[in-house]
Amino acid sequence: MRGFVAIVATTVGLAAWGCLPFGGGRPQSAELTAAARELVWVAQGSGATIDWIGLRDGGGDRSEAVKVIDDYLVSALLQAEVALVLADTMGGKWSDGGVLDLNRGEGALVLGGRLQGDAPWMYVRLFLVERDGGKLVATRTVRVPESEVNDEVALRAKANGGADDTIPVQADLHLIVKRAEGGVDQIVELAEGAQLQQGDRLQLRYKLHRDVEVYAFLYDSEGTLEAVVPEQFVYSGIEQYGPSENGWITLQESDRVYTLYFLAGPRLLEENTGELFERLGELIHQRQVDRFNGLENIDQTIVEFLRRSYQEDSVITVQRGSEGIAVGRPETIVYDDGTRLPSQAEILKGTPVLARALSFSVQ
Repeated sequence: MRGFVAIVATTVGLAAWGCLPFGGGRPQSAELTAAARELVWVAQGSGATIDWIGLRDGGGDRSEAVKVIDDYLVSALLQAEVALVLADTMGGKWSDGGVLDLNRGEGALVLGGRLQGDAPWMYVRLFLVERDGGKLVATRTVRVPESEVNDEVALRAKANGGADDTIPVQADLHLIVKRAEGGVDQIVELAEGAQLQQGDRLQLRYKLHRDVEVYAFLYDSEGTLEAVVPEQFVYSGIEQYGPSENGWITLQESDRVYTLYFLAGPRLLEENTGELFERLGELIHQRQVDRFNGLENIDQTIVEFLRRSYQEDSVITVQRGSEGIAVGRPETIVYDDGTRLPSQAEILKGTPVLARALSFSVQ
């Protein structure tokens, strides 16, 4: 556990920071304040000097969410009069296996932790460790609402004159295909490269964790477009449907390759939609896209049009396949006609735009 970079601020300097939640600056979140005060009990009553080396996310980085929780924790530590010798609120990346850096500072104990997301919650776990020997003295875990953290990130971005483009867009997305067999609807697995049958029916059910724009559509190998969800603003926490709660898209054309795109972000195609599909039509006409061949050209073109609404250095990635995509718990979806279909939502995340694509053929 070596090589963690620390930029040190003294306790006196921290107490004067107006940007900290308890420093008299922006309004503070009651839930995050309570969570921070509960967490810092781990460091109270030790009677020893402590170095605070901050939080990192699961990848060892200081994400915007980490910075929010970090500020609340430093404020709570100061209010609790914990004997901080060092307070590192700007350190660098940690290795995946590293929990705490014992090589920086002078305190007898080292305090730090991890922030892990598991929608709709974020879990903050603090560790108090002896510098000499690395013995774990105490640990404490508290969960906070992910939406509360994201709201705080957005408020800080706006206060700093920026947009909320740094906040990940997360969605729970059910991709459902059913097939009538013997008068009974059966679920059909929808995966990259799957072969479906003419007459199969498709539906999306999804829930966003932020208020964002959403657009979902099918684009086939003949250049035909069919909207599944028209481009629209969607509120977080509410189950949404495409095309409707009990409505379905029937895959009527055979011998075609379809690509389903699901896009979500603060801003999407807006007035560029018509130009985008003209460009995609040209790719098909020029044979740069032929069934499953050249689909990356469509992905790239869509990304180019999405980036028009963001800074030039924004990185937007189209997620294909299933590798790296988590799924939720098994569910049974009950429709108004009594049909019951099993499903598991994909847990998707992207910054500044979530872009999911899935291509399949219909025979």
